[in-house]
Amino acid sequence: LVIIATIASVATLMGLLGTVTGMFAAFRAIATSGAPDAVALSNGISEALINTALGIGTSALAIIFYNYFTSKIDTLTYG
Repeated sequence: LVIIATIASVATLMGLLGTVTGMFAAFRAIATSGAPDAVALSNGISEALINTALGIGTSALAIIFYNYFTSKIDTLTYG
């Protein structure tokens, strides 16, 4: 259960880190030229959103499994 709880915590943080790096790429696309490069800007934003979604999804699944297994262990313990 410790491993599942760790995955739930770390997945959210990794998704946030990916979001930040994606936003770095987006702002880099804006900063490198006078007019923003739409393709580079959209790639950075896309990277940020994908990382956010994967981090939240992984964390949600880990929390669901953690709660499921915790309830199973509690049932066995109190039984």
